[in-house]
Amino acid sequence: MENQFILALEEEETNLELHVKLCEQRYRQLTSKLDHVDHRLDRLETHIVDIKDSLSGLSSDNDKTYLKWAGFIIGLLSTFCLGLVAHLILK
Repeated sequence: MENQFILALEEEETNLELHVKLCEQRYRQLTSKLDHVDHRLDRLETHIVDIKDSLSGLSSDNDKTYLKWAGFIIGLLSTFCLGLVAHLILK
């Protein structure tokens, strides 16, 4: 196989028609591989966008949860402080 490849390369140097045909095959292979890489990059981009959107949604949900808990704790502390002040005043 390797000997045939070397012979083809040597013959390509002297035969323009063979060189053109081999270049055409090489170009097709290269184009095919680039199309395959392009397709895979498109799929990867889609996955990255999906992950980003999922993380954005989680962040938004987490922020809402934190705000609810913060409001609950502030309300609880306010009620406790008002109750303590009322107890001290009425005592």
